[in-house]
Amino acid sequence: MQLWKTLARTPILERGKFLVVEEHRVELPDGRVIPNWDWIITPDYINVCAVTDDGRFICFRQVKYAIAGTSLAPVGGYLEPGEDPQACAQRELCEETGYAARVWLNLGSYCVDGNRGGGVGNLFLALGAHPVAARHADDLEEQELLLLTRAQVEAALDAGEFRVLAWATVMALGLRTLDRTQSKGGTMPEIKTFPRTHVVSIGEMGPWNEAIPRGFAKLFVWLGAHRLVPLGNSFGIFYDDPAKVPVEKLRCELCVPVAEGATGSDDVTAKEIAAFEAATIVYRGHANITAAYNEVYDWLRAQGYRDAGAPIEVYLSKPGEELCAQVFVPIKPAKPAPKKKAAPKKLAAVNKVAAKKPAAKKPAPKK
Repeated sequence: MQLWKTLARTPILERGKFLVVEEHRVELPDGRVIPNWDWIITPDYINVCAVTDDGRFICFRQVKYAIAGTSLAPVGGYLEPGEDPQACAQRELCEETGYAARVWLNLGSYCVDGNRGGGVGNLFLALGAHPVAARHADDLEEQELLLLTRAQVEAALDAGEFRVLAWATVMALGLRTLDRTQSKGGTMPEIKTFPRTHVVSIGEMGPWNEAIPRGFAKLFVWLGAHRLVPLGNSFGIFYDDPAKVPVEKLRCELCVPVAEGATGSDDVTAKEIAAFEAATIVYRGHANITAAYNEVYDWLRAQGYRDAGAPIEVYLSKPGEELCAQVFVPIKPAKPAPKKKAAPKKLAAVNKVAAKKPAAKKPAPKK
């Protein structure tokens, strides 16, 4: 599909930092030109589904000028010019409630109006919220701070008590993400050290669901022939991105921990894997653990890290049992974002003109 082209833009209304209206001259893919396409610019904003240490959801009951009556609302606010969305979310949570959160998960960025623009909504789930300071909310509207149970939030969503679309969306996505991360006994990702380990290993290539059992079958036959005893759980290292590499060329390395004096032969290599810091989560379920990888990658980026090498799956279950594996993704701190140049004075308080696309996830190995 071809995108529309903006040929010209003319401001027709400016109301400070909260509203700018432009008239765009737009060219369609078939060559037709629309001379007067209205475009609305409002500041980007954040909304946060914040959950306390004891599982309560931080909300407000408040009034809004455009709403008849009262509405339930999550934490929210506009980004300052050049402000990072997560930094804004953390600031607003503290200012509006006096709470800080231990874990932040990015729920995505969404356009307000697919045709006319408006600000981009950046949604977050904040876990482990706990009081750290006094409230300093500067909202014009009256607010009542509430700590709701999950059942109360679900009932409020069903009854339409979150009366702004973004508010209902962030709460629903927050509940969905909680269900996904906590399903089948799962836990939130955390940072741990993968220990230094001496292994024997064998490389394989091809679809994961074929390469893994094939490689381990060869490796355990070799171990038996050389009278070596495994000293821990076997694991796999996955070197390729299945979104970029053809399935028949996907590389993996299957490993079994053994005594440090062990040596390899034939197709089997003996080596030491150095200790490293990793974002990790335990997964239980069917053989396709893509969701676990997505959870880890989303989480580590939200915490200010980036992945730094091939992921490892440590297999905690036995063949024939429901899969239980611990995923380790090597990490390193993310590079600081470059400082943004100040916007022109004319639109200094307007952060973006067009909706941004959400950051692409790094695809996880599929099996």
